Amino acid sequence: MSGPKMSFSHRLQYAAIRCVSAVVNAVPPGAALAMGSLLGRVCWSILGVRRDVCRVNIRQAFPDLPSREVDRIGRDSYRNAGRFMVEFARQPGMGRAYAGKYVTVEPTPALREFLETSTGLLAISFHFGNWEYGGIMTGFLKPGTAFLVGEQRNELVDGHINRLRGSHGNVLLTRDAAMRGIIGIAKNGGAASWLSDQDAGKNGIVVPFFGYPASTPRGAAAFSVKLGIPIACSFMVRVRGPHQRFVLRAVLHPRTDLPRDEAEKDITLRYTKVLEEAVRENPDHYWWAHRRWKTTGLYKRGRNA
Repeated sequence: MSGPKMSFSHRLQYAAIRCVSAVVNAVPPGAALAMGSLLGRVCWSILGVRRDVCRVNIRQAFPDLPSREVDRIGRDSYRNAGRFMVEFARQPGMGRAYAGKYVTVEPTPALREFLETSTGLLAISFHFGNWEYGGIMTGFLKPGTAFLVGEQRNELVDGHINRLRGSHGNVLLTRDAAMRGIIGIAKNGGAASWLSDQDAGKNGIVVPFFGYPASTPRGAAAFSVKLGIPIACSFMVRVRGPHQRFVLRAVLHPRTDLPRDEAEKDITLRYTKVLEEAVRENPDHYWWAHRRWKTTGLYKRGRNA
């Protein structure tokens, strides 16, 4: 039985992505990253894609910064996003040999605990730096890592993205299979990896993020508390060109002395603070274009977002 019919626009979108992917894979890493940086700069300076949203978000996080510095952070955030997209397209060629050449794994105490943990854990990341390759690095360090992935409306693009994500052997979990998959990972001592810093709507857990309440996805906290497994927080920090650092900043354990709802909020607050600390150190690594405070009303205060 054939699948759903693809629209012309979906096929065109897929063809464009494959063409761009072919181009960035045909040049050396430095040239590809320069192309990505230029794309990000065009999106910020010429097209103005979500530029007002970025400015509102950056001013919320850093209220004392002058406008020029706000714009610099926003522009550099877009340039980093362009580099990330180029690297994502090149991801099948970024295996262990590439990581050994270009990625330094910081020997943090949290990393030691992460590697020595025999029970399963949740390896969450954020829209910071090259978060997709951060997941790949987690898989290199922790065999048995699986990625929880969303679904794109364009099935051709969805399949292409997931082939890139699974190009180094990581298992992909759809949201429908998440519960069973994560329980299995916990039993086998592996890691489940996903993003946990987008606005989560009315069903999220509200905790402060840069001084303003933010609706945060409940999933990581709910699984952590229910299964009694820790949450590891990792980040990719770009040094120069293709050279990056993998920094595992914290391994957070759920509290067992609190009711379930309070324990979920507590660990959500703690990992959100870890993210905030990382963003303060490298504000241009964060993807500011997302309406992070949408549910809690930041953009209703007349800031043109």
